[in-house]
Amino acid sequence: MAEAHDELGGAAWAALVRLVRERLARKPGGHLIEAQLRQIELDIALPLAASEGAGAEFARRLVAAIDEQLDGAVEQAAAFRPGHAWCHRCASVGCAHSRPPSARHVFLGYAPTGLPRWEDFAQLCLERRHPRVDQLYDDPPALLVLVQGRAALARAMLSAFERGSYELLGQLVAGFFQVRSRAEEGRGVIALTAQVAASRARGGRLRLGLNLLGLTPSGEELERLWDRHEDLPWRKAVRWAQSALQAAAVEPACGRSARGGPALERRIEGILKGLARRLERDQRSRSRRTRHAERRHAAGDRPTRKALDDARAASGDTLLVDVRRGTLVVLGERGRTHFFNPDGRLVSSVRYSRDAIERKLRAEVWRRAPGELSETFRSTLLALRPGSE
Repeated sequence: MAEAHDELGGAAWAALVRLVRERLARKPGGHLIEAQLRQIELDIALPLAASEGAGAEFARRLVAAIDEQLDGAVEQAAAFRPGHAWCHRCASVGCAHSRPPSARHVFLGYAPTGLPRWEDFAQLCLERRHPRVDQLYDDPPALLVLVQGRAALARAMLSAFERGSYELLGQLVAGFFQVRSRAEEGRGVIALTAQVAASRARGGRLRLGLNLLGLTPSGEELERLWDRHEDLPWRKAVRWAQSALQAAAVEPACGRSARGGPALERRIEGILKGLARRLERDQRSRSRRTRHAERRHAAGDRPTRKALDDARAASGDTLLVDVRRGTLVVLGERGRTHFFNPDGRLVSSVRYSRDAIERKLRAEVWRRAPGELSETFRSTLLALRPGSE
């Protein structure tokens, strides 16, 4: 009996750890604590009486409790508000000036009055006469990266507007990252700004963090991209940079003065250049995988070719509705996932991992299709002529 209890307890522990890690991965600023997070404390009632909707309600309260703990840990670790630039004019990170105006804009520096300045990334590369600027308009676009030091970012700002414990020590701007987009969003590309920010904790200890600024093509927070992707293309490189910054903050030569001194500036410049190399290397790896997928498509090993067969065989748990896009989701074998309009037209086909599918089901982004809609959809598919899909 004890062994059975150990097995159940171990399964519950593994499921909770997995849930915490998945919620953390989605959070802006989650990379700040991902490496050193050892435990969280949860206080939540567990209802024992079975009733309709009890499981779903418990899951919602559990996720809310986990999010509260993680948000508190991120806020404590950050020298900034994740996803927002510090506005010296407003002495705030919550004002209207703190976010980029679109998915293509990056942080340019501060105006004389301390106001954050933003510019379209392609326009910035054009002004800097980047030799590959024309490749930003390729399909897929090139990934270009620019590193900027502290002096260049605050050069125009008047000293009277320097205030607050926040200080920007350097940044990297990169684009374009290609992401999945809806028809109304236009071209699915985004540009990112990765800022190294510093503050002094109580006792004078230097605290460094990497802040990501950017928006989805529709103007939402970057965390919403997890609804469309199994992983984000910059996540691995950003985790490395954050770990390097944590190590730099405790180096004796970097922590003596208020700004850390020249040693810290050189260290941060090296970390940002390392981040740039990793982003470019990961982009090349993704491009190779894309070319491999195109060869598989030519050979007939693409999920699209099985879309109609999978859709006609779908029923119950394999025919779902994407509540945000209004499309029908068909789950096939080996992770094949197809998206159809209600009129039976195929929108796209991809392969999802089992974990990615489960995340969308738990978040209720995908829900079971109502019976009437299922029958109408199936009738539409049966009426299609071969090749019309």
